[in-house]
Amino acid sequence: MTRPRGLMRSLQLCGSLMALLASSSSAPAAQQQQVDLKLVLATDVSGSIDNDELQLEREGTAGAFLDPDVIKAIQSGALGRIAVAMIDFSSPQFDKVVIDWQIVHDKASAAAFAGAVHDLPRTPGRRTSVSSALELGSLLIEASEKDIVATRKAIDVAGDGPNNDGNAMQDVHDKTIAQGIVVNGLPIMDDQANGYYPDLDKYYAACVAGGRGSFVVVVHSYKDFEAAMRHKLILEISQNETQIKQAMNELTQKNLVVKAAAGPRVAQAGQGAQGAQGGAAPQVLRAGPNEFSQHCDIAGGFGGFGGFGRF
Repeated sequence: MTRPRGLMRSLQLCGSLMALLASSSSAPAAQQQQVDLKLVLATDVSGSIDNDELQLEREGTAGAFLDPDVIKAIQSGALGRIAVAMIDFSSPQFDKVVIDWQIVHDKASAAAFAGAVHDLPRTPGRRTSVSSALELGSLLIEASEKDIVATRKAIDVAGDGPNNDGNAMQDVHDKTIAQGIVVNGLPIMDDQANGYYPDLDKYYAACVAGGRGSFVVVVHSYKDFEAAMRHKLILEISQNETQIKQAMNELTQKNLVVKAAAGPRVAQAGQGAQGAQGGAAPQVLRAGPNEFSQHCDIAGGFGGFGGFGRF
């Protein structure tokens, strides 16, 4: 008998949650830890991202956590520490927790997390299910509630394409936000890469990011991933509304936010490498509705059809 796809995905997610709960219950009892932020980093490992591109993402994430300004942002919180975990996502059956919760509070703990990220092997992947990334990220946050209590909870999604597999994006997005989880995005729009998808920044702003203060930091080249991740972490961890508004104002003044008709590369001068070298900061967009709001799934979002298999 063939089981409905929705049932299979529910069983997969239940299995993931049971594994997380089993892991927690089998471990020795530990004192509950309080942190300023619980953060899940979700990395797209679908077929459109090759090994070199993924390695640049890994190295960029690791490098961002070693940055003194990121560590300073962490220590500036009321408790001075955050909890971070990491998942790889593509099609739901391949989604995997690659780094379980680690507490980052100083240079040494940040270096430990960065080292774990840098050494990660590639997780097999196929299509792009952003919805399943949010589902697994939410389960990961929920399963840790006994052990880690946070003032804020967030999931960061870094990827190069829209949702074309798994459950419907809008439904999952709304359920995630309803749980008090903020979703921020790092859409990768490298027009030299195989997976380039025009207007992905707008898609992420409308369909992926959400929740109070949510935003999108656009990555225009894989080599700029570290600068974008660094910028995103500082804004996110510090939750500095003034910095976010300032970034938006600077982009507007420099004409970095333009209409789609101006071309696929929205902000030439806003590339992260320039930000890292003292030039313009990476492009920041506020989450909010746009023309993608009613079209958050490619080919319905249930497995995809019509030539979208590379994402």
